[in-house]
Amino acid sequence: MRQIDDMDVLKVMTSRFRMKLFSLLFRIGPVTVSELARRMDADPGQVSYHLRQMQPHGLIEDVPELARDSRERWVRAALSGWALVRDSEAPEARAALQAWTSQWVIDQFERLRDFERTHMTLPEDWRHASFGSSRHLRLTKDELTQLADQLNAVLKPWRELTRARVESSEIPPDTRPIFIFYHAFPEEP
Repeated sequence: MRQIDDMDVLKVMTSRFRMKLFSLLFRIGPVTVSELARRMDADPGQVSYHLRQMQPHGLIEDVPELARDSRERWVRAALSGWALVRDSEAPEARAALQAWTSQWVIDQFERLRDFERTHMTLPEDWRHASFGSSRHLRLTKDELTQLADQLNAVLKPWRELTRARVESSEIPPDTRPIFIFYHAFPEEP
């Protein structure tokens, strides 16, 4: 998992379009720019522009070995995950972080809402495998840090499996993109 503390990366990713594009790349990549444009309901030139803004920051990478000819461009997300460093005191960095976080939260809840709206169209076994949960805990800051480390450790082998499948293009036919999100933060007592 890459720690993001570069303000320029945050600025690039505050674009709602780029965030959706990046999320789509995680779910379906590697993919052609044409297919990304179709799924984003956007012009291929617009998609290419936004990919060019993301590429210098190591967020996406080209996959030229998949191209059938010189006009076809394949891309994928270059990260298997990221975590933001949230302790910057610089006003500009804090503003970029706030803008990115706002877009990220909106994206997560839109995806959950879309799932809830359409989950009955899934096969029954997929509906039963899906889950959601919330818990209310009372923890110290050190215990909260430990919880985060444990949750990330649980997900690590699944992220590695996903990355290996994407890189080898050996994805079982019954595989689906799985979206996991959770938040753990202190609230006022």
